Amino acid sequence: MLRLCSASKSRKQILEAHRIPFVQCDNGFDEEQLPLDKPKSFVYQAALGKHKSALDLYGLESPLLIVDSVIDCGGVLQRKAKNKAEASVFLESQNGKSLTILTCAILHCEQFFYMDLSQTYFELFPFAPQDLESYLQSGLWANKAGAVMIEGFHQNYLKRQVGATSNAMGLHIESLLPFLRKML
Repeated sequence: MLRLCSASKSRKQILEAHRIPFVQCDNGFDEEQLPLDKPKSFVYQAALGKHKSALDLYGLESPLLIVDSVIDCGGVLQRKAKNKAEASVFLESQNGKSLTILTCAILHCEQFFYMDLSQTYFELFPFAPQDLESYLQSGLWANKAGAVMIEGFHQNYLKRQVGATSNAMGLHIESLLPFLRKML
């Protein structure tokens, strides 16, 4: 059984949809300690930090899956919004523009170590002000990197997509499936 070291509901749903048996847990890593502001560097270092923490906490009795996602919006790092005001700032910077969702995943078991850094690019139509306000009020943006909900709010404003939707939801499952199916 796989150990998903992430509290993400989206990642949980992706694994469930693919019938991958797993337990979900935290890894105890504090991303706030990373003094990085470049999106690719941040997501890579956060995944490595989470991996070390999970390895120290759980070992390799069960295969570990560690994942981190961030948004690159015009070269600016967007992580999880701390509050509605920050979510509003993130969303306004995305409004009618483009963004890239970067996801770094590590799959580690006794037999191998696999790391994947994937990106999904989106061009967005301008947001309708009433839709944006409704989304902010809903709170659905919470715990989403850059307040991006590609399976919800943002889906209605997609002009162009390059890359996997699963990656945009926080877990590029297509890159992991060959390894997961062999391992489990």
